[in-house]
Amino acid sequence: GAAARASAAASAAGATRTAVAPRSGETAAPATGAAPVTASTTVPVRRAVVLAEENKIRQVITNLMGNAMRFTADDSPIEIRVYVDDAAERALLEIVDHGEGVPPQIREKIFQRFWRADTSRTRETGGSGLGLAIVSSIVAAHNGHVDVVETPGGGATFRVALPLASSAAAPQPLPVEA
Repeated sequence: GAAARASAAASAAGATRTAVAPRSGETAAPATGAAPVTASTTVPVRRAVVLAEENKIRQVITNLMGNAMRFTADDSPIEIRVYVDDAAERALLEIVDHGEGVPPQIREKIFQRFWRADTSRTRETGGSGLGLAIVSSIVAAHNGHVDVVETPGGGATFRVALPLASSAAAPQPLPVEA
């Protein structure tokens, strides 16, 4: 099926069993006075393992964190949540901010290449309009899904769902012949 093809494609592309969890550098604020970042998991990290290229998962986290920091006040917290949906056999990563939020009418558009909410030449938020498109592309290539919902109390929650690596899908070492 489609999941097997995606797993085979990921394996062929150099995928390994990768934990969906932020590294300490990814949760560090980029500058003094920047938003405080907290990371939490509701499961042991060893359970939130997907078949993916680790550098691609790092890029997803980095791009989503950069986006959250760009649209969140310096004193407003950003949270990274990692958990497992056993029923759906998915590892879930959420980046939760309490910034401007994403209006419902543009939630699908923000994942398009070069699309930006603020198109003025003097916009202060920076960015090329590629970060979320890259996230969407990486996640789709790993048979996953990314979306954004409103954070209760204001802000945005970006949610990435990726299929868990099953023991059957894990790359197996080749036998060594004597």
